[in-house]
Amino acid sequence: MSRPDVLLHRATEALYDAVIDPAAWDEVMPALRTLFQSRVEALYCLDLRAHTLRPVRIEGVERAQLQRFSASFYLPDNPCLQTPELHRPGVVRTDESMLAHLGDPGALRRSTYFNEWLRPQDLAHTMGITPWIQEGLVLNFSLLREPGRGGFGMAEQRRLGQLARHMERAMRMVVKLDTLTQRCSDSTMALDQVAQGMAVLDAHGALLQANRAALQLLARGKGFCLRGGRLAAREPQDQARLEALLSACTAGGTVPEPAQPAALVAQGLVLQMTPLRSTRSVFVSPRAAVLVSLSEPLAPPVAQARETLTALFGFTAAEARLALSLMDGGGLREAASRARMSYATARWYLKILFQKTGSTRQSELTALLVRVTQSARPLQMH
Repeated sequence: MSRPDVLLHRATEALYDAVIDPAAWDEVMPALRTLFQSRVEALYCLDLRAHTLRPVRIEGVERAQLQRFSASFYLPDNPCLQTPELHRPGVVRTDESMLAHLGDPGALRRSTYFNEWLRPQDLAHTMGITPWIQEGLVLNFSLLREPGRGGFGMAEQRRLGQLARHMERAMRMVVKLDTLTQRCSDSTMALDQVAQGMAVLDAHGALLQANRAALQLLARGKGFCLRGGRLAAREPQDQARLEALLSACTAGGTVPEPAQPAALVAQGLVLQMTPLRSTRSVFVSPRAAVLVSLSEPLAPPVAQARETLTALFGFTAAEARLALSLMDGGGLREAASRARMSYATARWYLKILFQKTGSTRQSELTALLVRVTQSARPLQMH
């Protein structure tokens, strides 16, 4: 393989790497500079509506010159704007082919673009391709030389034509990836506007994504927090329930999916978990994940909450007082203290609360009390 072929192959390989990692342009541009003996290598987007330049990767041009580009390029005397037929995928263009197409050999050297932008940088010869064009945006790749090196020959044009096919494919991939990235970004921004905390976990509880509200709630460490990048409960008994719930929600076909979001309540913070199933792919195995919502219950007026509990479950005044204290979070001792009763008395009343509500665990009871006092729709409890 000849040295030009080696350089072209290296640039092509790096070009596809640049689709995913823009740092790969550090390998593309030097290879092309050596191959074509150019002084400027530029991948850029022309916005024909806004008359602006959007650099993608430009080597060999100072920042100040880039800032002056639009003022001299977007003018009626610029022949580059008079040859749209040459600015389309599949065409390798040079100054000579552009001027021949116009039938005016002196058009470029008379232009403001040449005299106020190219000539001050000692640039005279250009060869380029257009890998992508859509809705007034033209993506160009251009190579520029000094006057003394002469124009780009036929062998160089053929090599750029070979590269053009790969660059067109690569740029289509970039546009598709950018579109997907933009959609993800839009979704993330939309979630950040939601007051309720929303997060996505993998099957091991690792945080994949979270909106601003969820991160703020977890940062407070009230009931739940992030520990080593994973969702965790502050109390050991809550952690065990959280792990069991996560396991049930990500067990695939072995465990029926909850018909409704499953919920936990810890220290007044309500966590609801709903299974997610990714779409199948030939190349990537589907992974189990869960959608988690986090919220702090809106506390109804105490009198209203007491009336609700009394009407629904027939609680006495003392039982209702303990029930309201349990809803504030923490263990039974804390609830007993807030309810102004001894721990032994609270344990006795807790058994009565279980009987009257049909609950068997304190966590289940607390979640039920929170739900009914807020008139929330029923949740499946774990």
